Amino acid sequence: MDDRRTASSRGDSLVLRQARDLFLSSGDFDPLVREPIQASWARSSRLRVDTDRLDPTYLGPIDEPSPLALSAAPVLSALADELANESVSIILTDAHGLVLQRACSDQSLIRELDRAYLSPGFSYAEEQVGTNGIGTALEAGVPTMVTGSEHFTGRLGGFACAGAPIHHPITGALLGVLDLTSSVAHSNALLMYCARSTAQKIEQQVLARAGARELALFRDYLAACQHPGSGVLALSKDLVMMNAQAQQRFDPADQAALLARSADAAGQSAPVTLVTDLPSGLVARMDYRPAFSGAELAGGVLRIQVQSGLDSSTGAAPMTVPVMPGLAGTSATWQRVCHAVDRSRQSGSWVVLEGEAGVGKIALLRSVNQLRNGSGLFRVMDAAEAGPAWLDTISDELEAGAGSLVVRRAHLLDAETVSGLSNLLLEHADQRPGVWVALTMRSEPRNPAVDAQLLPHFAHTIEVPALRHHLEDMHKLVPHLLGRLNRGNHLTISSSALAQLMRLPWLGNVEQLRRVLLRVAQHRRSGTIQLDDLPGECRATTRRRLTQLESLERDAVVKALVIHRGNKDKAASDLGMSRATIYRKIRDYGIVLTI
Repeated sequence: MDDRRTASSRGDSLVLRQARDLFLSSGDFDPLVREPIQASWARSSRLRVDTDRLDPTYLGPIDEPSPLALSAAPVLSALADELANESVSIILTDAHGLVLQRACSDQSLIRELDRAYLSPGFSYAEEQVGTNGIGTALEAGVPTMVTGSEHFTGRLGGFACAGAPIHHPITGALLGVLDLTSSVAHSNALLMYCARSTAQKIEQQVLARAGARELALFRDYLAACQHPGSGVLALSKDLVMMNAQAQQRFDPADQAALLARSADAAGQSAPVTLVTDLPSGLVARMDYRPAFSGAELAGGVLRIQVQSGLDSSTGAAPMTVPVMPGLAGTSATWQRVCHAVDRSRQSGSWVVLEGEAGVGKIALLRSVNQLRNGSGLFRVMDAAEAGPAWLDTISDELEAGAGSLVVRRAHLLDAETVSGLSNLLLEHADQRPGVWVALTMRSEPRNPAVDAQLLPHFAHTIEVPALRHHLEDMHKLVPHLLGRLNRGNHLTISSSALAQLMRLPWLGNVEQLRRVLLRVAQHRRSGTIQLDDLPGECRATTRRRLTQLESLERDAVVKALVIHRGNKDKAASDLGMSRATIYRKIRDYGIVLTI
């Protein structure tokens, strides 16, 4: 028995190879196989990792050093000098097992590593190559040594790998793995100790760099606070600061709205100006300036100025807005926009509505037309359909001299059509208020011809806010849309489902919300919508737009989790992915389950 234990500790032994063969043939474990290796073999088997062939995914060249690589550089350079005469490879990966860097002075070992695809750009996550020092350390979250036949894939049986996870010293987030790999013949007990101590040194460097970034951000924040009369907000990935003036000037609801709006500037390396409507009735201008620590972005500082509206400290009465047909929303942000458009319609002033796609620009204009236009005439001319007769139709509408004419998506017009439309508007300008004309367009990207030739014909430009900037209106908007989509049936939504909808960024705005509720209503025509009734896209809080493939993957993960009542191990098994991978997908897609 002592001989068997000694053989198992050496890893590449006949006994261990026999133990691996036993598991691969029957699924049974030899008790001499260490528990972490047993668990990893079981995961690798569920993932159907090939036991003989290596085929890790190549994710492309590593063009720029990551923040982890920058922090690790001096530590790895010193370690490479120490190991210059040793047959050991130093490998740094990210939190997903992607190999970022590799350093080795032994050309024979380099050739072996290349044949095993253990080189920059390849993924050594456990779901790719099975049990190994990198992927298994990521899965287990602790330093892990994998030697010889402890590797699940036979092609890796000649290596000894010691992987030590690297965590952010402040947030605790997993950043990557420091791995030391040698041949089995050259491995020794110090390999694991060296990997662990090197990972700790890298974490210290991460802390030092984080301190430098925070110091740079704090310096810029203090400089901005020197300007009298302005609120200041500073933010980075791990830090938010707000000065006393901002805290005194804005009530808690306004502060929350400012923080939400500032997310649109976070991570930008160039200055940005944002304008946002606040729940109290204030309109705030936020001038964002990036802060740098050397060449590295440390965060950003926003100076906040009140442009218009009522100061929340005055307690002045809010504006009076009529009931808008076909619309829902009572927030100050939405009410102000409705009031501005209604006022333009009553005065006959031509208006431009700007905003993201799907925010409800046409619905708002149609509502105002229904409220104020006795004739009821409402004509929409879509710039996407502009052709030879398009301007003739607009000319006819202008000649009619009644109702409302809307030029939709004006930013799509070419220069020649813009010029023709400008001439028509100029010819009929003296007919006001016979026909009321409105333009709708995106805020970005700008169309220089539209800006130069069309906008001068319009008295006002009104920004229609993105849904994520007035999420409090979801309490009214969701029931309103359900009533329109599910006529004749009483369909309501639970507080938990509504709360989840309000967590989402809604990059497609109200139109995306309408499509989501339509999908729900097609399956549940009456009763109460629960959290489990929501489609996959409503279980994620990621702010970036997903590709079609990512959307399908996200929905598959959500479906598996719902089927297994939140059991991540069972869901991962069904999906053919590891436990660590499904946790990563849940985090990356911001999936929220309350099962």
